[in-house]
Amino acid sequence: MNRRFALAAAAIALLAVSAGCLGYATGGGEVTNETLDAEPPREYDFDTDRDAAFDLSTDGRYTVVYAVGDREEIRLYQQTPYAGDQPLQFEALRYRYPDGEVINGSEFRARGGEVERTTDETWIRFADEMAGGKIAFSGAGSPRRFTMRAYVDGSYAVTLPPGFSTDAPIVGHVSPRDHSVVTVDGRDRIVWDEVTGGSIVVQSYREGDLVVFGVILVVAAIAAVVGTLYFRRQLEALRERRRDLGLGVDDDRDDDGWL
Repeated sequence: MNRRFALAAAAIALLAVSAGCLGYATGGGEVTNETLDAEPPREYDFDTDRDAAFDLSTDGRYTVVYAVGDREEIRLYQQTPYAGDQPLQFEALRYRYPDGEVINGSEFRARGGEVERTTDETWIRFADEMAGGKIAFSGAGSPRRFTMRAYVDGSYAVTLPPGFSTDAPIVGHVSPRDHSVVTVDGRDRIVWDEVTGGSIVVQSYREGDLVVFGVILVVAAIAAVVGTLYFRRQLEALRERRRDLGLGVDDDRDDDGWL
């Protein structure tokens, strides 16, 4: 009896893990000061005039600066098709006060700020005296397809790596579509004056990639032509063989003339 109970309990536990019921073991957990105090991959642009400003690079790391304003907290999460909401993973947190003082993550906590991760979200909460400042952190994100939830309402900007663009259809895509593109220090910057909810999506390409895409299309077109000609030759050879054997071919054709 005890053995059956143990097996049943184990089965229920396995189902709970696979369904995400034990998210603390898979996606939750504490955000350590070591993670928050890590060195950012590059300097944060605290001087941005946007409510959310992202900087993408070819090393697969993004940086973002959010204007705190009068917000008390920011909820950070990612939507997944099967596991539901998952907490956003990030590191190298920095906060800048309105007077220009910049502190790291452990100092942020020591001064009344909070960073908490649950099974399906990460919370950043600000102390009362942090109103009007800016919060920044870094995470993983490719410039070829960058997607991020709009955690705050307001103006947004995404700066692409040097040599990247979104101009060409199909390989380049930006959402929401109500945006503009400006060039800053030789880099394309996608700008939205107002984003409210949903997600931003930027699919970009390196300008040299267009040559590769062109070669692939040419090779595919040649392969299609060669394949069609080969098929027709084989079909004609089969017809000739049937004629040599004294078999009719006209009656075996369909409406399009094929066998």
